[in-house]
Amino acid sequence: MTPAVVATARGPVEVARAGAGPAVILLHGMPGDYRQAGALARDLAGRHEVLLPSRPGYGATPLASGRGIADQADLAVALLDALALPDAAVVGISGGGPAAYAFATRHPRRCRALVLCCAVAPPVLTVPRALRVLDVVPGLWELGARRAARRLAAVHADPTRSHAASLAELGPAERVAASDPQVRDDIRTFQRQRAEVLTSIAGLRNDYRQLRAARAAGATPWPAGVRVPALVLHGADDTVVPVEHGAWYAAAIPGAAYDVVPDAGHAFVITLRRTVSPRIEEFL
Repeated sequence: MTPAVVATARGPVEVARAGAGPAVILLHGMPGDYRQAGALARDLAGRHEVLLPSRPGYGATPLASGRGIADQADLAVALLDALALPDAAVVGISGGGPAAYAFATRHPRRCRALVLCCAVAPPVLTVPRALRVLDVVPGLWELGARRAARRLAAVHADPTRSHAASLAELGPAERVAASDPQVRDDIRTFQRQRAEVLTSIAGLRNDYRQLRAARAAGATPWPAGVRVPALVLHGADDTVVPVEHGAWYAAAIPGAAYDVVPDAGHAFVITLRRTVSPRIEEFL
């Protein structure tokens, strides 16, 4: 999946494409870029044309293409227009969840279905104190991100330390799945890429500010008359985005299917892909 920069009516978007069939947009988390959802994209590409954009401020997509959550939803429509695609299902992963939710609510005629995986729900978000400090001290965000990226890169350069660090973040079911060599490779790839994208300061800071603003604004109600099939998946043991976020989306979206993945943490889209990807495929 080689990315290209696509010119849209709302600005350039870096996007990788794979497969053929009904379109599916995968919106990555924070920090991240188009590569973060690569494993799921490969699983869906047999029956779908999968679009993996880098959200604004990440990869080669400039922040000016869509700062706000609603702006990023509108940018997804602009991308469909530029590629001459009538509609798409959308999968929002972690920090990409709010933009996916906004795409479904703002553009129901262009959104064929909505899937939310370990998605952040701004109304129930607790902002860590460390992030609040980073945001108000000039230059501290850049310094902290670079140090964190170097630390992660050093850990994951050593296979033994990398494996131990990866297992520490997983739920019980994920640790069992990590005995599969393919899953181990997927985890190592994800961890290496996460270290690289930590230095995407513009996207990371913007995501934080937009989530904080959305939390302050309160719940965004599901619009009356909007009927978009929805599936909410969340790990029962997620310590990064607690399961209360999934419960909020399940309650907010009329008719949503809600699956709590037992013994799973935040990375189940990767670690449990042998069961989760077929579930998403079945729903789509």
